[in-house]
Amino acid sequence: MARTKTKPRPLTLKAMMTLEPELDGVCRQLAALALAQLDQESPLGVRQTEQLRRALTTAGDALGWTATAAHSDDSIADVSKDFMTMAKGGSRAMGRDLANELASKKVEVKQLGTTLAAATKLAEGPETAFPTEIVFSYTVRDAFSELVTKTETVEVTEASEAASAAAALERSMPARTKLADLMITELKRQQSQLEVMTKALGEFIEESRGLLREVLANLQ
Repeated sequence: MARTKTKPRPLTLKAMMTLEPELDGVCRQLAALALAQLDQESPLGVRQTEQLRRALTTAGDALGWTATAAHSDDSIADVSKDFMTMAKGGSRAMGRDLANELASKKVEVKQLGTTLAAATKLAEGPETAFPTEIVFSYTVRDAFSELVTKTETVEVTEASEAASAAAALERSMPARTKLADLMITELKRQQSQLEVMTKALGEFIEESRGLLREVLANLQ
């Protein structure tokens, strides 16, 4: 007796968000735009609105919103559910990123101390094999005065260079500790803002219904 082939189950939206990098990027962008609107305490600007339009268009293509609209009594309500699912997924992903960055930042100063000790040992060790590298990460302000993490690699070819690198690192410790502490405070602020934004996603989506209608119309 022939066995009937089982039709593969269609992927759920959550599965697609995990498996398709482009859709994962859309989820993150939707959440980022909702967060931007919260931070600036005003509606999205022209450029941000265009970014939202492109993100929703990409989502609509991937999720078949044209077919959804053709078989729905309230297509905007139906695609808004997808919008919500994706934005929440993006928020969770951003939350994981922040948590990982915060965990790394909390041990940054301790790791700098470890690197300082290692550099000093290189300089004083008679059996140190040169050239060698000293690698460490620390907090700096970028060109836009934003706090970011920078990783630096210093190549040393002799004991005197290792001693100089250790001395420079030791002198910079107070300033780098201060910047690391400031970034920890900023990351915690971002976590709080992300939590507020996630709770207000319904309002963000409601305010985007007009744009959602335009996207849906253009997809058909």
